[in-house]
Amino acid sequence: MDLILSLIVYIGTALLLALLGWHVNQREQRLVMWGGAELPFATWEVMMSLCIYIAVSSFRWLMSWDYNQYYSYYVSMQSLGDYSRENYEPGFHLVTVAMGRAGLHYAFYFGLWAALHITLLYYALRHRKCLLPWVALFIFLGPYYIQWMSLLRQAVVECLFVLMVELIVRRKFWIYLLVSLLALSIHKMALLLIPLYLVPLIKVKSMRRWVPFALLLLCVVLGMFPQWIKWGFDRIGQLASLLGYGHYYRLFNTDVSYAFRSVIGPTRLFPLLTGFIILWYYPAIKSMFARDKYLSAIYRFMLVHLCYINVMGNTTQYLSRPGDLMRGAFLIMVCYTMCYLWRERKWLPVIIIACMNFYYIFYELIKSATIGGSIYAPELYRTFLF
Repeated sequence: MDLILSLIVYIGTALLLALLGWHVNQREQRLVMWGGAELPFATWEVMMSLCIYIAVSSFRWLMSWDYNQYYSYYVSMQSLGDYSRENYEPGFHLVTVAMGRAGLHYAFYFGLWAALHITLLYYALRHRKCLLPWVALFIFLGPYYIQWMSLLRQAVVECLFVLMVELIVRRKFWIYLLVSLLALSIHKMALLLIPLYLVPLIKVKSMRRWVPFALLLLCVVLGMFPQWIKWGFDRIGQLASLLGYGHYYRLFNTDVSYAFRSVIGPTRLFPLLTGFIILWYYPAIKSMFARDKYLSAIYRFMLVHLCYINVMGNTTQYLSRPGDLMRGAFLIMVCYTMCYLWRERKWLPVIIIACMNFYYIFYELIKSATIGGSIYAPELYRTFLF
């Protein structure tokens, strides 16, 4: 029963949000074609999409290890007036305390974080509505929704960063810095957003297609020999502690079996292969969206994201989280690619990318239903309503 409910919720929500995204894009295109202005952000289709996303997230219950921890902290706050963990960032702590002491049901608590995730992401795409159908499909059929609703704090920063890329493109450094400091009150890893401001500003002459291919392959090779990472961590141990990763830094010296692992499988290979397809088609994608300066910045962050997670691919999963701050750039770049391939009727790469990314929800749900046993595995969709 849980498996059937999960499939209905994830597939149904993906298709419904994709339909709403397609409808608002078609409506805007017709309006612009007749000489009108583009539609505002708060169209009825977008507002309905946000409400559906928030409702699905609010009614969920006990979905994953991290989700369960947040749930326990919030319920403890309501019953005891405090919770056991003391190292939450001040902004996140303030929201948790305020909502807990106000006696609000935990559905409102998780609904708030879900509202931040989807609103920040959709607002970043308000001028790129052609991407909305693809975004909806990739969120719910790919890994994004389950991971975002497990890693609540980090997911806020991920989605916020997709919007902050606009500030980089428009050279609004001081506003970017202010927003980064605000994000720092939600998750300390937001400190890394500050140097990321420089990534799209680095002048790079026109390069041949093989250069990013070679760079990504080099990172894959480096990731196969992760022992050199310990050498690097020995020199940045204080920074690791500052970002909240001191515990994992110390594991390199005390628990090698945990710090280093050999990871191979679809969740590692398919994003990599998708990345190579994006690199191959990027010149054509850039030509199609020639006026969109946001695209080139997102492309760079996608490449940095892929390089980082492949370098760290054979270490503890927690060390990949700094790279996951740019995971939203990968999501947006995949959607740009699908939009280009669909318009150009390149059906084979469309099918390949879809299969490599939409498999995730089916794979994880069936694994949870048949194997289970891991406290870290994504759980089936459950609801407290029935």
